[in-house]
Amino acid sequence: MSTVREKLIDATFHEVFSTGYSAASLANILKRAEVKKGAMYHYFPSKKDMVLAMIDEKLEQRTKNKWETILNEDGNLIDILISILQDTKSFNLIEGCPLGNLLQEHLNQDEDFTNILNSILNKWKEIFISILNKAKQKNQINQNTNTQQCATFLIASIEGAILLSKKSQDNQDFEDCMIQLINYINTLR
Repeated sequence: MSTVREKLIDATFHEVFSTGYSAASLANILKRAEVKKGAMYHYFPSKKDMVLAMIDEKLEQRTKNKWETILNEDGNLIDILISILQDTKSFNLIEGCPLGNLLQEHLNQDEDFTNILNSILNKWKEIFISILNKAKQKNQINQNTNTQQCATFLIASIEGAILLSKKSQDNQDFEDCMIQLINYINTLR
């Protein structure tokens, strides 16, 4: 059974993901969580604080769950990375990436949002650098690969592809971009 706080975080995620932060309705969040306003204020002084907690707890965890697990695999890390990129069902292409959506809405407009979103983006980059460094150690990619530059390119490509699919409401844009990204990744071998 979820705690009141967990219900609020989950409801906030769904509301912000579907409408964006600016349009997110506190009334809708409370209704979805089946919580009274007073209970919300027991945990969070404001909508902004609740959204920041949601970003910290939900978005960071989603990023880790999707990508960090690759580091625990025994197989070829590059093949595993490619298989995730090919699984279009694991990406929300029509509504976009929750992290990317919030970055577009808040970057450089609010210092608190900018800091937490940049932190998650940097952790994602660190995960990719670790994956690529481990692949390098296992001789799965070229030893001359600049893993930092490659990690930046991977994130930019994935986020850009998701944005194109969100704009067009067509998964084919994402799939086309992933084909080319996978072609690039294969050149690292």
